[in-house]
Amino acid sequence: MTWYQTYPHSVYWPEPIERFYQATGGQPSGETLAPRAPHLSLSDIMFMTGVMSSPHRPWGIVTWMAEMFGVSRQTVYDLTERVRQQFSLSPITAPVIPSDEGRRLQRTVLTAAFPGKMAIRPMQEVMQEAFGVSRSVGWISELLTEAGGRAGRILADVPLAQLGPVLVVRDEKFFQNKPILMVIEPVSAAILGIWALPDRQAETWALALTELTDRDLQIAGVVEDMARMYDKSQDLADLDLPSQKDIWHLLRDAGQLLKDLERRAYRAMKKSYKLEKKLQKAWDDARFDQYVTTVAEEERLCSLHQEFSEWLSHLADVFELVDERSGEIRDREINGWLLDEVIRALTAIEIPEVRRFARRLDRHQDALLTFLDWLTLRLQPFYEQLAHLLPSPADQNRFIRLAARYWRLLQALTNGRTHVRTWLDDLSQELETWFAFYPQLRPLAQHLTQALNAATRSSAMIENINGLLAQFLVNRRSFRNDVTRQNYLNLFALWHNMRPFARGKRQGQSPYQHAGIDLGSDDWLTLLGYPPAV
Repeated sequence: MTWYQTYPHSVYWPEPIERFYQATGGQPSGETLAPRAPHLSLSDIMFMTGVMSSPHRPWGIVTWMAEMFGVSRQTVYDLTERVRQQFSLSPITAPVIPSDEGRRLQRTVLTAAFPGKMAIRPMQEVMQEAFGVSRSVGWISELLTEAGGRAGRILADVPLAQLGPVLVVRDEKFFQNKPILMVIEPVSAAILGIWALPDRQAETWALALTELTDRDLQIAGVVEDMARMYDKSQDLADLDLPSQKDIWHLLRDAGQLLKDLERRAYRAMKKSYKLEKKLQKAWDDARFDQYVTTVAEEERLCSLHQEFSEWLSHLADVFELVDERSGEIRDREINGWLLDEVIRALTAIEIPEVRRFARRLDRHQDALLTFLDWLTLRLQPFYEQLAHLLPSPADQNRFIRLAARYWRLLQALTNGRTHVRTWLDDLSQELETWFAFYPQLRPLAQHLTQALNAATRSSAMIENINGLLAQFLVNRRSFRNDVTRQNYLNLFALWHNMRPFARGKRQGQSPYQHAGIDLGSDDWLTLLGYPPAV
């Protein structure tokens, strides 16, 4: 008998079923117990009886056995009752666990899943060691599925309207060739929506955006990569949102292209070096002509690599918010002019890959600098309040550059450039001098910092969350169906949104706390209906 072994999702059935199957073995016909089903052997009937007697049999197992053994659901129940009466059997009862102990068990399993990243079978060992009880794979799976359903309902009721107008970042990742669509709010890092869907086409993304707007989310703009379906999805959803194309992928691809050009130059160097060695051993006119051509190609590739490297540094400067040396806050006019110059120069480089990259820049040129428009809007109240405190335009400009440069160097220090620490200390002292004379400038400096922090240019934050999700999915070999996949994502989203950050500028606050969303409890397990044991 191989019905149970061939079932494609058997990993989710509780382990006792596997033991029932192994214990029954091959037995002769069970005609005396099932005269109307002569195709059933005694081992088949005993297998069904054992499964039906289990207190932890999973949902759907009766239908599955009826289909696999070619009988009706009622026959499964009738045969089980007949065997119990004939052999005086009683249903197997599960060990009784006190209510407090039961809640600890449930919280332990869910905590082992998030943030524990633990697969189901290791959870069984943890429960056996910690509580001295065993729970089947099916029991754990059903607990995760039930909790995921509750998490989905909680996420659907989150009051998104209170966030006000927000920028959102959207992206997708794949697990087992199926897409997972995600939308986040980048300042708080809160997941606003996460969906397990069959594809990532424009129509699918339009439905996802419509779901968020139907929940009263006020989307002020979208940060996204350069995939073509994104623009079309806005049209299908009847939206006309300003879009910022992700610069992280763009600069990453440019860096990879620079490495490729460097490798080409090194290969040309190696080839000319080998030819030079051969000429030193024995002169040959034809080989010399080849050597001259190779050296010329080497010089050409080295020159093009150097030229591309120089313009790549200018491209990185295009996406700066604040000039590191002067503290000047950039605007679209300045950065737009520089981007034009970069595109023109890259187009002139006679390498097909570089020219394709230049066409890519040109195609998305307008959407690459949207972040500067958003920054200008955010800074408008700051400029108005500063004009009341410092009537002199020169003083205003001096303070803006000082505070902005301090922010820029602080970002550099965060990224590991420790040599700027001395400059930061000097700027900090100078700022404190301004605050001593004008105490009202301190909250204004904080306003400027918040505006600069909120200037979203890339999808780096959502890439970080995708990377975190990947760590959990790596232990998941499969999901039973799309419902269990969605429930698992619901659990991840609720846990992530309510977990306090351990470090960084959001340290001590969860994404929901940072966004000002209060669900009545800071414990995600309590919200799910699994409060701590008293």
